[in-house]
Amino acid sequence: MQATPNGPIGLFDSGVGGLTVARAVAQRLPHRQLLYFGDTAHLPYGDKSPEAIQSYSIAIADYLLAHGAVAIVVACNTASAVAWDALRAHVPAHIPIINVIDPVVAAVAQTYRTQSTPPNVGVIGTRGTIGSGIYPARISAAGVPGTVHALATPLLVPIIEEGLAHSEILRATLRHYLAQPDLQGINTLIPGCTHYPLLTDEIRAFFAERNTPITLIDAPSVVADAVARALEPDGSAPTATPHAPHRFFVSDYTPTFERIAQQFFGDVVTLELAH
Repeated sequence: MQATPNGPIGLFDSGVGGLTVARAVAQRLPHRQLLYFGDTAHLPYGDKSPEAIQSYSIAIADYLLAHGAVAIVVACNTASAVAWDALRAHVPAHIPIINVIDPVVAAVAQTYRTQSTPPNVGVIGTRGTIGSGIYPARISAAGVPGTVHALATPLLVPIIEEGLAHSEILRATLRHYLAQPDLQGINTLIPGCTHYPLLTDEIRAFFAERNTPITLIDAPSVVADAVARALEPDGSAPTATPHAPHRFFVSDYTPTFERIAQQFFGDVVTLELAH
C-alpha cells in the first residue's frame, strides 16, 4: 500500500464533537493540514433520518474534496453508522475514507485478546448510532463474546453544543444515563459519539465514586492511529515544509464551535461559512 499524497485531511461532524478526533489526528500527523467541516446547521445528526445524514455527508465530502482533501475522516459515529456505505460508493475509490467505528471495534477486540477477564462492553451514543445496532454487530463479528450493552444518551450532545460540557446540568444528565440498568456490570465503555471524549473526566469520576474499574476506550487516539496507518502505512512522515494553517468550515456560525476549536488547537481560529 502506498502512502496517500501529502495533501490535507478532510474531517467532518455535525458540530464540535469531531474536533476531538481532529485534535488527535493533528497530534499524530503534525505535518498534515486539516480541513474540518462542522455541519452546525443540521446538528445533532443523532435524531435525523439515515437518508438525511447520507445526503449531508455526501455534500460535505464533495465540499472537502473540492477544497483539496486527499482523504476523508467521518468524525461522527452516527454518520459512520448510516452513511459510510453511501460515501464509499460516491467518493472516488482512490480516496481513503476512515470511519470512527471500525478502529474502536478493533481496539475492543484487541483488549479482549490481551486481558484475562473478557470485556463486558457498554456503548453510549446518539439514538441514530445506537438504533443502527452497528456496535453490537461489529463487536460480535470481531469475535468478542458476550452481550454488548448499548444505551442511547440523546441529551448529551445538545448540552455539550450549548457550551455546558462541565456543568452540573451535564453531570446530572450523565449520572442519570450511566446509572441505567442497561449499563450495570460493564467493565469496558465505548464513548460512541465523538462529543463524548469531552466528558472523559466526568465519566471516570462516576465509576470511581462507585469503586467500579472501567476501561474507557480512547476513541480519538484509536481513530488517529487508524488514519495514520491508512495514509502513511510505512510509518514515515514525508519530508515536507510545514503545512498550511488548518481550516474550519461551518454550515452555520456558532460561538461555542469557535471557542472549543480555539481551546483544542491553541490558536486564533477563523471560521469559514461554507457556501
